[in-house]
Amino acid sequence: MRIQGKITQVLPLQEGSSQTGAQWRKQTIVVVEDDANIAFPNEVALDLFNDRIPGTQLVEGQRVDVHFGIRTREWGGRVYNEINVFKFTTI
Repeated sequence: MRIQGKITQVLPLQEGSSQTGAQWRKQTIVVVEDDANIAFPNEVALDLFNDRIPGTQLVEGQRVDVHFGIRTREWGGRVYNEINVFKFTTI
């Protein structure tokens, strides 16, 4: 799936380690669709992990083109959706 739009929020970088000891980093951004033909543009929270986080600083108002995948998982009797970025470019 793909969305083009503007970053409206950049959440703080999260870092940690897995149960196996592997280090990880996660950056969440919120992007609003940038299409004049849409009356009510969607906002989507997208997660960038490890090497998908760009080396340059992410800035609110920055236009981006994002390719992402949606994954559903269950944990503790609840169901969660994860929206993970696999390709990220600035426009």
